[in-house]
Amino acid sequence: MNGIWGAVDVGNTSIHIGLFAADDTRPLPAPTIVYATASHEPNFSPLDDVLPSETIAWQIVSVNRPAQAALQAWVLTNRPGDTCRVLTHADLPLPIAVTAPEKVGMDRLAAAVGASAIRDAERPAIIIDAGSAITVDVVAANGSFIGGAIVPGMKMAARALAGQTDLLPEITVDVGEVPTAIGTDTLAAMRSGLYYSAVGGVRELIARFTAQLDGPAPQIIFAGGDAAKLAPQLDVASETIDHLVLGGVAIAVRTAKEAS
Repeated sequence: MNGIWGAVDVGNTSIHIGLFAADDTRPLPAPTIVYATASHEPNFSPLDDVLPSETIAWQIVSVNRPAQAALQAWVLTNRPGDTCRVLTHADLPLPIAVTAPEKVGMDRLAAAVGASAIRDAERPAIIIDAGSAITVDVVAANGSFIGGAIVPGMKMAARALAGQTDLLPEITVDVGEVPTAIGTDTLAAMRSGLYYSAVGGVRELIARFTAQLDGPAPQIIFAGGDAAKLAPQLDVASETIDHLVLGGVAIAVRTAKEAS
């Protein structure tokens, strides 16, 4: 195992890359360098200025095969001494108690690994990863990933409104902006609908998951680019963890190293 290695989260909208020290023993390792680029037209050239000269072992979780292939091609061309490994569910130190583990998004599973590392040992965890899609998943008190729910994120919903209507424009809901619930024009009405439907959907899923789980109340853990928009509006104690998916990848690599 190299002294420095890279974790990569290839999503539908963006690619997040983090460098980790192999000797990081924290329960949830944190990346020393983070870079993000769009997944539809990725630009990896700025990495030339931030990556170290020594070889890197790249560990990839992906839900976007074309973007994953673009990254691997860039590494092969620009860093021929590096290695790339695409992780599967079998590489994660996580019991997966669902019907088809191989069909669960690797970003969801890696986030669950990260969340499980920092949850109280006797409590389940509900993980809300708010990105292109909003995923709400559960790690049971016994440490198993038991499934969850997937809904469109705010940006995805905004694109759907614009793309499937004639007169509605594509809009964004800015970070830190809490819209007025009753919109007094079309744009304000769209912002209200996008924002509060996401807040309400997450709130309802947390409530229903909590009712279905036995034992102590679950820990609520947020991640993803829209976490800052959603978490403050929910009447539950929660924490937001940056780069939860990348940290989960780091734990998987560390666990594999310790077992070898």
